[in-house]
Amino acid sequence: MSNVAKQQTRTDTPSTGWLVAELHRIREVLDVLPLPDKTSAAAHRDLGEAEIMLLDAEPDRRRLGGTLERLALVLAASGALDHAGQALSGPLGTLADWVGEPGRTVRQLLA
Repeated sequence: MSNVAKQQTRTDTPSTGWLVAELHRIREVLDVLPLPDKTSAAAHRDLGEAEIMLLDAEPDRRRLGGTLERLALVLAASGALDHAGQALSGPLGTLADWVGEPGRTVRQLLA
């Protein structure tokens, strides 16, 4: 029972370390997808920016939401979101949930 409570707490209020791990999961998926060079470069740039933001003592959720939106739009346009399914939508959804309102567009793209 306590394991369930710990799991739920971790999911509901992830630390920034957990969120950085979600970015790494996205990066691992992107590294095996056959993406055009421009798409891959843009996605990796956005992942790097997001990681730097999450390393701040108090990450700017609005700014991070904008970076995640840009990343999700690039991935949606390339078909990567459809191709990779839950492997991308899971971590992107976690990040979008954490940023709150600024992650609304990302959530809509994942729906």
